[in-house]
Amino acid sequence: MKMAEHATRAPARNLPEAIARTVRHEMGDLLQTIYATVAILQKRLPAELELERRVLADLRKRAEGCKQLIDAVHDFIQPLELAPELTDLADLAETLVAAARERFPSLLIETRPQPVEPALVDGRRMALVGEALLANACEAARQRVGFTTGPGRNAGEIEWAVMDDGPGFPTESLDCLFLPFFTTRHGHAGLGLASAQRIVRLHGGKITAENLAGGGLCVRIVLPANGPTRLSR
Repeated sequence: MKMAEHATRAPARNLPEAIARTVRHEMGDLLQTIYATVAILQKRLPAELELERRVLADLRKRAEGCKQLIDAVHDFIQPLELAPELTDLADLAETLVAAARERFPSLLIETRPQPVEPALVDGRRMALVGEALLANACEAARQRVGFTTGPGRNAGEIEWAVMDDGPGFPTESLDCLFLPFFTTRHGHAGLGLASAQRIVRLHGGKITAENLAGGGLCVRIVLPANGPTRLSR
């Protein structure tokens, strides 16, 4: 079965992609075995064996974290293609904020949209960008996060800005935020903002980060409303 699956898989375009595919495939088999084993043992263990149950729950959690890391690396290495369509970025921001409020109920997460024309973007990809920005902001925030949508400084531009009231970031290291695998948080792959930058650039846009005067960090995205000049990279 594995040989048949391998034969029908599209060939990798480069060595990193081939390595990522192989690791994802082989580790996926191992993780499925772990999931199945944990499920069987959890079902058979007596309820009073609390320590053993906690160990199994932790094992499954670590396996899920491993899968997420492998998927993130695989997706980051894969050639990226866009499917642009007219998208209301203000509505998309509202949807993303609503999901973030459920995930981070202790925070005040606000969205402040301004009227903007629909933009020619890949809505699914931009949703991933917004999710990454919100996740980083919410994990850093003390109490508040803001997500604004509005026109850019130049004609034909649309801007997203995500702000938090956290501790901010050392000025000399701000540029590192978008480097692959750079992270200051334990258990994070450090690919969220790097992937966001890749998607934004493919749209012909820019992404920057700056510390706010009153404390906290602001990540700003500027996109051309008339769509990207290139669709794949």
